[in-house]
Amino acid sequence: MTAILRAWTAVAAERPLTTLTVTNGALGGLGDILAQTIESHNERHRFRWDYRRTLRFVAWGSLCAPLFHKWYLLLNRAFPLPVQSSGKASFIYAVSKRVATDQLVYAPLGIAGFFVAMNFMEGQDWASAKRRLGEFYLPTLKANYAVWPAVQAVNFGFVPVLYRVPFSSVVSIFWNAFMSWANAQSASKVELPVEMPHTTVEAAQEKQLQLRLDEKQRNELVR
Repeated sequence: MTAILRAWTAVAAERPLTTLTVTNGALGGLGDILAQTIESHNERHRFRWDYRRTLRFVAWGSLCAPLFHKWYLLLNRAFPLPVQSSGKASFIYAVSKRVATDQLVYAPLGIAGFFVAMNFMEGQDWASAKRRLGEFYLPTLKANYAVWPAVQAVNFGFVPVLYRVPFSSVVSIFWNAFMSWANAQSASKVELPVEMPHTTVEAAQEKQLQLRLDEKQRNELVR
């Protein structure tokens, strides 16, 4: 493991953006595979790998890596950590400003960008993107604030700059898996079928379903 880390560091020091892009994309794909595995277990069906979905996460992770890196460098310049002799209070204050800026500026934009990008990579239109944002954006942002401020406090305060993108990506593996599990658990408690923002029901299917419900209601009245 140490040898792998040393080799990665050597390559990243020479070509940081390329290395971070490949690493972040691979970790994004790994997180999606883990999420799909959990989903198949929760739904109790045979695992079938949706490789297109994994490729979308690889693409998103690769796209975000250079942006993450530049953003972290910007936070470093805007809020430099004080010298060690300045005391813990100054250190905590500087890290807090980095975390606050990250969570109040980047997190809301990043989450919105994620849903919009995934929507269009799935071949959906803008109306679908708006529905998806309307249903999932705020719950995801709230969940983000329950996890990521603490993660980023460690990241900004103690992780070297070169390792910050991989560190957050490793945490994202478990974050995505947790979100998948939580979504499956909440969906299992709903008694009626729920239409997701990225799915549609044909008009004929809706009419047939309504006819069945009407027939069921008539039978109950006769009884």
